[in-house]
Amino acid sequence: MNNLKVLFVAAECAPYIKVGGLGDVAGELPLKLHEMGLDVCVVIPGNPDINAQAIYKGDFPVKMGYRTETGILREVSGSPVPVWVIDNYHYLGRTGVYGHHDDPERFAFFCRAVYEMMRKLELKTDILHLNDWHTAPIAMLIRENEREYPPLSQTAIVYTIHNLEYQGISGRNIFDLFGVKDVVFKTDKVEYYGCFNAMKSGINYADVINSVSKTSAQQMLTDTYGFGLDGVLRVRKDYLYGILNGINTDIWNPETDKEIYTPYNKHNLDGKKENKKKLQKELGLRVSDKPIFSVVSRLVPNKGLDLMEEAANAIVKEGGQFVLLGRGEKFYENAFLGLMEKFPGSVAVRLEFNNQLARRIYAGSDVFLMPSRHEPCGISQLIAMRYGTVPLVHRTGGLADTVTDVGRSKVNSNGFHFTEYSSGSLIRCIKRVFTLYRKPDEWQKLVFRAMSRDSSWETSAREYLKLYKKAMEINKKRKETGRKRFIEKKTEG
Repeated sequence: MNNLKVLFVAAECAPYIKVGGLGDVAGELPLKLHEMGLDVCVVIPGNPDINAQAIYKGDFPVKMGYRTETGILREVSGSPVPVWVIDNYHYLGRTGVYGHHDDPERFAFFCRAVYEMMRKLELKTDILHLNDWHTAPIAMLIRENEREYPPLSQTAIVYTIHNLEYQGISGRNIFDLFGVKDVVFKTDKVEYYGCFNAMKSGINYADVINSVSKTSAQQMLTDTYGFGLDGVLRVRKDYLYGILNGINTDIWNPETDKEIYTPYNKHNLDGKKENKKKLQKELGLRVSDKPIFSVVSRLVPNKGLDLMEEAANAIVKEGGQFVLLGRGEKFYENAFLGLMEKFPGSVAVRLEFNNQLARRIYAGSDVFLMPSRHEPCGISQLIAMRYGTVPLVHRTGGLADTVTDVGRSKVNSNGFHFTEYSSGSLIRCIKRVFTLYRKPDEWQKLVFRAMSRDSSWETSAREYLKLYKKAMEINKKRKETGRKRFIEKKTEG
């Protein structure tokens, strides 16, 4: 079974083009699956920002409603796992993966192009692994056309939801571009309050669905975290799973990281202390042993920033320091700049995306703040633990699955979490951090446990292999049931 042929389709893929965590997953999970013996190929949309040379492999027509576009197929040179790029000058000849006014139409083209590519190349695909709303309609195209093209029915479909909040909702006109029957535009298929919901098509047509943590998979079924699709997901809850993301532990490694000030490991934390001193100097903070609480994040409400300003005030008043790196909404940018003016030497704010500085902050901080309102998985807390920076998180989604509070277990704990989403609850948790930090021996043991957590892709990849096998079993039963119904109907006639 390990020689499965997997087509992994996503909107981005590190290191070639990356916006967020999806890019990391698309760049790292297929590589680990390949190492386990699976035949994996990644497919992404073209973009001028792709940081790689790609060799022309051919082109093919792509129907878009009443007109035809051209899909141009290229293959990235030197990739350890085959990475195919489907390009088109009209839709994909612009920089920026997301954020264009016609994104629903752009990704509709990409979905149709992947479908046409599979047919044209007669790809034998055991598993089609789709990710988020951008690729979800491919599931609809496969299942609605498999009677006309029977080989498509052999492909089992896995659909991974990385962020349920973004669903690719658009007008009926986008649905019409896919060329499927009008009967599909129904509430039990893809229609959503008169609109086309791309993510809903993935949920309803995939053989199995998974979120990127077990807690998130359960939370999706509730009104609070279902973002309007909880009812749809409850219908398919027997096919819904949760698998945690991992990180590349070779890239995120304080022993070998060339971007940090000095290397260290969990057995010798002297280097971490040196990183802390140099970070304080670089950021203009007072050099001291006071705990540094850090944030590396996009500055958007979902990341818990409505709690952060009050929390930062509490940190400084308790005697700690606060560091923030990121960009986002102007309201938050101005608020944090105001904090830096209010507490010179205790607060440092850098409004930028800077990978080198981010790594130095991970290495030089004591506590990593991640009070997200909701977080399907989260990668930052995994990186922070890898660098011995203790995570303080809101107990939700993947944060609940990866961080064990010191109050729950002294043996397995690796951080702190608060349950009620409020500034008061967060501040009480911060005070617990200060209490333990003042006990150096206990703090060092906590840091050791955090650094000892296995966040590699190995475990996650094995879980995906199990999921692939389940998807194939479910697809096989689906076909057998459909064949049985066809025979019974024919006999009745």
